[in-house]
Amino acid sequence: MSSLKTTETRLNLMIHILTVTGIFAGMASLVSVLDKSPTSAIVWMMIAVAIDGIDGPIARKWMTASLAPRFDGFILDLVIDYVTCVLVPCAFMWQFGVVTHGLSGQLAIAAVLGSSAMWFSQTKGESDDHWFSGFPAAWNLVIPTLWLLENNTTLNVVITLAISWLTLSKVEFPHTIKVKRFRIPNVIASTIWMVSMIYLSFREPNVGRFASFVLFIGPITITSFVLIRIFEKRHTPLKA
Repeated sequence: MSSLKTTETRLNLMIHILTVTGIFAGMASLVSVLDKSPTSAIVWMMIAVAIDGIDGPIARKWMTASLAPRFDGFILDLVIDYVTCVLVPCAFMWQFGVVTHGLSGQLAIAAVLGSSAMWFSQTKGESDDHWFSGFPAAWNLVIPTLWLLENNTTLNVVITLAISWLTLSKVEFPHTIKVKRFRIPNVIASTIWMVSMIYLSFREPNVGRFASFVLFIGPITITSFVLIRIFEKRHTPLKA
């Protein structure tokens, strides 16, 4: 029994280490932002997203709860996500002029930081059938997209404030992996979104109209799932 507990402890620790590698990718992205290298920053952000995407399923499959853990994987994941999904993208947004450096830009960044902190502190941020309550603070996808689209900074401020409101709302967003019904199209759309961001970041500032189409595949797909959820909650029983 002691040997089994030791093996479980080591396996749990290895999974925690995998999760921690996400913060290293986040650090590399932040350094790239400070070095004014947007392409490198986006690449590292997407690596952090990929790590976050694989460590959850691995933890759910292999991590045991038979021992009183010293490290809580859920809390660890939240801490890392706040850095990689919120703090680093905010630094990116400021450094590369996604929003103005005036008061409106400062308010937009404050809205992102504040709403995300509130979202991560929810006592129940996920429904029993794995839908997030509010936009899940995935700013590491939103902000690089706004940068690539080269919108007017005023429009970016409006979009940022609107999504910050969604973060605190009761509008539900699907978990990419856990919601089985939408898993395949969600993963495909999210992957296209991430890969296109990396590819187009190397082409910036000569992105062209192609970006407007490809970069909207992910958001449009997710929005359609959200609208289906809203409709079904009003008219039919819920489905996972």
